[in-house]
Amino acid sequence: MKNILLLAFVLFLFGINLNAQVAVIANKSISESSISTSQLTDIYLSKTKVWADGTKIIRFTLKSDDETSSKFFGAVGKSFADLKKLWMKLQLTGEGQAPEALGSDDEVLNKVASTPGAIGFVKAGKVNDKVKILLTIK
Repeated sequence: MKNILLLAFVLFLFGINLNAQVAVIANKSISESSISTSQLTDIYLSKTKVWADGTKIIRFTLKSDDETSSKFFGAVGKSFADLKKLWMKLQLTGEGQAPEALGSDDEVLNKVASTPGAIGFVKAGKVNDKVKILLTIK
């Protein structure tokens, strides 16, 4: 009985750790197999607008400001509010578009999987084989 409880506890902790990680995901059509945090920052600051093969980058984000979003934006080095201001400025000046904000990890997974050139982020435990992981944020 103790062994079963210990095993359940270890699996529980592993599950928490996996969900605490954020996976930066992309459509399988892009040529990159990984990106650095600085490349990710440039993508979400709209400094980098195309992938290495020339495909337009389509960015997605989550609407909610939960732990996943907080970790992601912490890695980018900006708060969600700061990025919203930047994206609004880009839209007003005609220099860019804000990423489409989606309501759940499942929505992000589906949009990234079905949109060539797409990038987004979800809890690492939600990733499926329809997308590729470019970076894991711990």
